[in-house]
Order: sequence, then structure tokens, then C-alpha cells
Amino acid sequence: MPKDVRNDSIRPMRKFAGLLALSTLLTASFGPKAESLGMLTPHVFRPVTTRTIPYRRVPSRTPSGRNLPAPTRSTYQAPRNATKATAKAKALAAKKKVVAKPVSRAIQPQRFTDEMASETLAPGVIHRFFRGPLSIHLLDIDMKTAPVKVQPTLAGDSFDRLKDVAAHARENNALAAINANYFKSNGTPLGTLIINGEWIAGPLYDRVSMGITDQGTVKIDRVSLRGTLSTDNPEVPSLFCNTINQPRRHGSRLVVYTRRWGSFVRMAYEGTLVAVNAQGEVQDKSVKDMGIPYGGYVLSDSKTGEISKLNVGDKVDLSWHTGPSDWHDVVQAVSGGPMLIKDGQVYLDLKGENFRKSWTGAQIHARTAAGVTADNHLLLATIEGPHTLWDVAKFLRKLGAVNAMNLDGGGSTTMVVHGNTVTRNANAHQRHVASSIAVIDMRTAMQNANNNRFPEETADSTDAALSKDAGGEFPVQKPTSVETPVVAQPEAPEAPEDLMQSPTQEPIKPPKKHLFGLFR
Repeated sequence: MPKDVRNDSIRPMRKFAGLLALSTLLTASFGPKAESLGMLTPHVFRPVTTRTIPYRRVPSRTPSGRNLPAPTRSTYQAPRNATKATAKAKALAAKKKVVAKPVSRAIQPQRFTDEMASETLAPGVIHRFFRGPLSIHLLDIDMKTAPVKVQPTLAGDSFDRLKDVAAHARENNALAAINANYFKSNGTPLGTLIINGEWIAGPLYDRVSMGITDQGTVKIDRVSLRGTLSTDNPEVPSLFCNTINQPRRHGSRLVVYTRRWGSFVRMAYEGTLVAVNAQGEVQDKSVKDMGIPYGGYVLSDSKTGEISKLNVGDKVDLSWHTGPSDWHDVVQAVSGGPMLIKDGQVYLDLKGENFRKSWTGAQIHARTAAGVTADNHLLLATIEGPHTLWDVAKFLRKLGAVNAMNLDGGGSTTMVVHGNTVTRNANAHQRHVASSIAVIDMRTAMQNANNNRFPEETADSTDAALSKDAGGEFPVQKPTSVETPVVAQPEAPEAPEDLMQSPTQEPIKPPKKHLFGLFR
């Protein structure tokens, strides 16, 4: 081969080898910056994998052949591992993507009122039920003739425990029971709670409550409670109390706490606490925590409240007043909300009772409600399945309710009949609640009481206690009338010295009857 031909064939190879060496040197010296500086042409010297870029690729020359500025790194093809990283990121984003589930379509429970089966639990007490797209259970109690007593129950003597509704029914020998008040996780029932004439807890936001008189009359209305505190201290002639045994919100007015609340009052922020003993005398003052005297109570107010002017030894007198005025004879009561039916019309005032609008929707699949008919039939209902709060109101109105209210629902919704849980949570872990409504058969209660007496007392006491209804065969026992119901204090063991008077002082006397009485 001629020398000039051989040199011409070798020259391009040497040029290519030189460029390859130069590119290797630049890559080692500048690294990734070599590309952005326009020193390399990646599609020539690097194996690449094409990646889809949402923007049009930037050309290096114009149609006329004019050079353009060096493009940025993002306009080049991506390295091989970029495709894997992008795919992994997309897969991770797909997993994190939240897909909204469609809300269940509401089913109207009033459609099934004519299809409900029934069973008689006691004279005047009927259990009606329906199982289908909705699970409906209804207790229909004739409060005029049924030999039963309907009363709330509390999980413990104070607000420190919770129990499932089955335990509430079992401990009270109840024929049937359902859940009642809203509550806090520490066992505090929220809203009105009266048991046998004793105010366990006062109203919250003046929400609707259901009350029962000693004659068995059922009343459903929004209830308020106001207390008046009179003292012999000229700097504090009188004060107004907001409620009793309810959580004190920041900025709220004076709240009273009894031993039902617990043994101590603990405040999350500084305020003023005044302990009053059973004789109505100021016993101690504090700004943070305080023990509640046996037979007495503790007043809680803001740090600058008027009770801060009270001194140890001052005499105080506390009286209560309730509204509406016809609630003076109520001896049993529970609370919930909102009101569903008022004077025969569907009535929901969410804003007035401080409820969220979302509470009416079908996303809540279980609700408990109570109502009363014109002829004083008490209706206690549980509904499980997709439905709205408006549907519950229409359901109770179709059954004849003239006044009705909602109770705690969701996971709390439970009904127990003859010791068996009939709601859908029968085989699941039942939520423990603070209070319930128990339907107690007075015939069974009287029989159990007689079994604990001496034989010679049984016959006389049975004849005196039981009476036959004029039109029926069954004895009727009504709750004992209470002339002046009082807030009784639970019996407790001997108190520590810091919560009692010293042994040298006069023995503690019983509290005044009007101390927490049902409002004169």
C-alpha cells in the first residue's frame, strides 16, 4: 500500500483515539460539569437510555446553521439509572395517592316500620326489631302501666371508670338497656345526668335532655342550670355558678365539683379553687389542685375570679335553679343532642346546641335516639347502617313521637335485651361508656329484695309494696316520690387528715338538704 494512502487511513483513527483520550481526561477533571460546559457530546461517548421529557428538545443549531448556546443538562438524555429512579418515584406516588371513598347512600329507616317484628319483654314493654339493609331495634315502653322503672346508670361511684352497656344492665338487673350520654375517655359524662333525684352532672351548652318525673312522665327539652352562691363576706355578697361536675373551659364561669367528680380537682392552668366543707364553711384555697371534702364541694373559677376574695372560715350557701320551670319534679335525666323532634315537627338546631354540621351525614353508621309519644310511651331506638340524622327524626315521628332527641352514637350505640346484646357489635369488642339508660322490671327487683329479707318480713312487705293495676293482672311499682331530691355524696372510707376537720373540731354534720336540691 502506498505510504500516503496508509497515512490517510490511519489519520482518522488517530484523531478518534485522541478525542477519546481528551474526553476521558475532561470527564476525570470536570466530572458532570463537562457536559454543561459543552466539552462533551454525551450521545457519542456515553451509553444512554431515552427518557420522555414533557418539553420539546432544544436543538443545537438553527435551520440556517447558526450555533445556539449550550443547552442545559435537563435537555440531554438521562443516564441509564434515571429511568429506574423515575419509575420507582411514580410507583411510590401512586401508593401515597389518596382516593376518596364514595359516601354510602343513606337508607331511610322509616320505610321499614311496617316490617318490624316484635316481642313482649314485660307488660307494656315491647321490643321491635328489623334486620336488613339497616339494623333497627326499638324499645316501646308504656310509662303509664308498665311495671318498670327507667333510670340512668353510672359506670362507677365517681367519674373514673367506663363499662360496656352489657355490664351496666347486668349490675342493675335491667330488663333492657341502651347507651346514654356523650362522655370523655376518663369517664366524665357530658351533659345533664340525674339519678334518683341527685344531680350527677350539669348541662353542657344547654343541650337537650330527657327527664322522667317520679310519676313516670317523660319530658324532652333543652335544660339550663344556674346556681347562686351567697356568702357572709361583704366583698363577695353573691356569685353565680355555671354548672356542676362538668369540664371547666378556659374563660368559663364558676363551676362546682362534688365527690362524684373524684377525690381531686386538677386544673390544666392556674385558677382559683375554694374548698367548702359539709357545714358550708370555706376550708381551703388553692390555685392549681385541691382535694374535694367529703360531704362538701370545690368551687373553681379563673385566677382573677370573685371567689379569690373568699377567706378560710367564710360561710357560704349554694342554691340551684333549673329551666324550664316544669323540670322541678324530674328525678331521672340524661343528655345528648341535638334535638330531633319538637312539638311534633322535625327540629334540628345544630348551631344552637354547638354541634358540627357533619353530624347529620350518612358517614355515621350507628345512632341511638330517644323519643316520647303524646300518650307517654317512651321510645328508645338504635339504628345501624347508612342513614342520616334527618332520617332518624322522620323514623321516630312516624312511630308517633312528639318530642325526640339524639344520644351518643357511633361505636357507643348498643342495646341489651334480657342480657344479650342485640346490636351488631354483639360479637365484637363493645365500647365502654360512662352512662346508660336501664329499664328495670320492678317485679323482679322486689322479688330479689324479698329474698334478702327475713321470712316474717317478706309477706307483709310484699303486700304493702305491690299493688295491682285496676285494668290488669300485673302488680305495678312506681318509683318512690322524692319531696326534696338532693345531691347525695357516695359513701367512702375514712378520709385523709388533709381532707377532714381535725379530731378536736365538731363532728361533720350532714349537708343541708337544699345544697344540691332539685330546685325550688
